[in-house]
Amino acid sequence: MNPVPPVAATAAPAPPARRPYGSLRRLTQFASLGIFVLIPLLGIFRIDLGSGALLVCDVPVSLRNFPAIAGLALVLATAPLLMITTIGTLWCGWACPQNLVSEWANQRTRRLLGNRADVNVEGAGLVVAPSKNRVVNWLRLGGELGLASLLLGCIPLFYFLPPAQLWSLLSSSDDAQFSRFMGRLYLFCAGLAFVDIALVRYFLCNYACLFRFGTLLFGSRDTLHVHYDATRSADCAKCNYCRVSCVTAINPTAIGRYDRCINCAACIDACSQLHAKASPPEAGLLRFVGREAAKDGRTPGALSLVLGRLGWHGLLFIGGGVLLAYGLSH
Repeated sequence: MNPVPPVAATAAPAPPARRPYGSLRRLTQFASLGIFVLIPLLGIFRIDLGSGALLVCDVPVSLRNFPAIAGLALVLATAPLLMITTIGTLWCGWACPQNLVSEWANQRTRRLLGNRADVNVEGAGLVVAPSKNRVVNWLRLGGELGLASLLLGCIPLFYFLPPAQLWSLLSSSDDAQFSRFMGRLYLFCAGLAFVDIALVRYFLCNYACLFRFGTLLFGSRDTLHVHYDATRSADCAKCNYCRVSCVTAINPTAIGRYDRCINCAACIDACSQLHAKASPPEAGLLRFVGREAAKDGRTPGALSLVLGRLGWHGLLFIGGGVLLAYGLSH
């Protein structure tokens, strides 16, 4: 009787590959910027200076239309609070135009002035790589930032005038006084945009953003955040890859409630990519979680998280939407 051959040991299956967040986040950021442009262009919301009316969904709204005005006020007041208590700073990292232009400006600055270049007001001082401290690099950076500022300066004006009327005012002299006023207003907006993306950048997010103040007041560990698996801390000994990849220069393995994390997931991608090269491949130590595990050990899904965090502000948001729809239909 032949003995039964021993069963060969099988290697543990590799964790399923996860697509990086980076490309999806960049697409979401540009889509968000496009939405900010389309809102006035499509008449979803605009204060029309020509007719002196407030347009909501291309419908003129009078101040006497109390349901529409009250509903709009409730929606605008509670929407940020609703985001703060559900997705947290995911708005900052994935949809805020300020973060998009700040990241782009940082990338162009480091490309032209060095990998450690720092020119914003929040930095310790002007830092430029000696090999790239050339006039041509400064001129190119200034030209790129200036062109972006000219484009961004148009967006606020779209909320007051249709593009065709705005171009007519800026290019003709039918109403010279009003044309000069709009021209100066455009240059003012473009100048503010240049100062913002050239010098201010994340300083505005860290010290002057009302949404950031809201996250400090109403945010909690129940909102979406980056979670570090401390039980596997030995796997990241002497590794600093996630911290180097962090957009806001914090330590992703020790994120606190009052940190400047914007949930951009750059650290998650960095950690996952590094551990995917291990033999055998491993899952990263960083991931998104919505709520800490309950007493029974289960963690609720995204839908349960959102529904569980609606609260009174969510009810006010829904009520405001109903009032707004009622006011626009009558």
